[in-house]
Amino acid sequence: MSAAESGGAIPYLYRYRWSIIVAFLIFLVIAAVIFFMQPLLDGIIFGIFFAYVTRPIKDFLSRRTRYAPIIATFCVLLPVIVVILFTGLAAKQQIDWLSQHGSDVIDQLNAILVSLDLPADVMAQVNDVLANLTDYAMAVISAIPVGATFTSILLFATNALVSLFVCFYLLKDGQLITEIAGHLTPARFRPALGAFVTEADRILAGIYTGTFYTALFVAMMSAVIFFVFGIPNMVLLTAFVFIAAMVPILSGMMVFIPLAIYLYVARSPLIAIVFFLSALILVYVPPDFILRPYLINRASNIHPLLIILSFVGGGLAGGISGFFAAPLAVGLLVALYRTYLKFGKKDDESPAAGSAGP
Repeated sequence: MSAAESGGAIPYLYRYRWSIIVAFLIFLVIAAVIFFMQPLLDGIIFGIFFAYVTRPIKDFLSRRTRYAPIIATFCVLLPVIVVILFTGLAAKQQIDWLSQHGSDVIDQLNAILVSLDLPADVMAQVNDVLANLTDYAMAVISAIPVGATFTSILLFATNALVSLFVCFYLLKDGQLITEIAGHLTPARFRPALGAFVTEADRILAGIYTGTFYTALFVAMMSAVIFFVFGIPNMVLLTAFVFIAAMVPILSGMMVFIPLAIYLYVARSPLIAIVFFLSALILVYVPPDFILRPYLINRASNIHPLLIILSFVGGGLAGGISGFFAAPLAVGLLVALYRTYLKFGKKDDESPAAGSAGP
């Protein structure tokens, strides 16, 4: 029997008044925390992602050493340091090369423009840009707001540090946090909370670890292709492919398409076509259409289309962190719905069962 059938909504609300008040207060506290922590949400979300990815390492090492959370967190920090170092070295090499061969590059560009047989006025404008390339570059650099750029860099560094702390403490005290939440929950809601936490943990672990292992597979196959075709800066490009492969559908194509254009111009059209087809067959199709749906659906039992939409939609709405925040929200909502199916209907039916006549 529904609330309306047993006397209306007012008695139903009065009966559960304390539960409603507590839920409302909890909602206010959560909203306040989100508001004040909003600048650090990127770091928190990435910390949750890193914790799920490195938890298998922590579980494996926990039987051998008490420093397992530290070692697992370092497994996140080490690749980041390597990527930053290789990015810096690659940037320095390119700057040094341009400083030594800048005139050669301009001569090659002029030769290409002449071969295109552009109109005289267009050629004059392009030659003016090339002749004053340094002045244009300095004008663009001077237009960059220094204060806002410095603030963005500082906020990015802070979020990176926060993500490491969140990852470490979730690995170290995740079980303790769950137990504290259980103790703070009224006894009648503890079974539902336990079921929700278990289901949410299973879903998020499936989404994040499936995404990570798929990206790892894409990066490994990309490294092989880069080696076979002799692509320069292989380590740095492999890292970029790994990051891009975190997002469904896009995979490494964000890196492979520009590389195919580079091979088309620098080597030959045939090599570019073979390179692109190899990337399409070995890197694009197996992960996004076979591996990722299998890994995520096997662990979380969520349809792959919902995961793809959450990743892509989250990225369009919230940037880089949105790629991971939207699947987090979807996973929690699905876990909440499944918990309601298990416990909520029983609670709704219990008053009717108690008021039923003989």
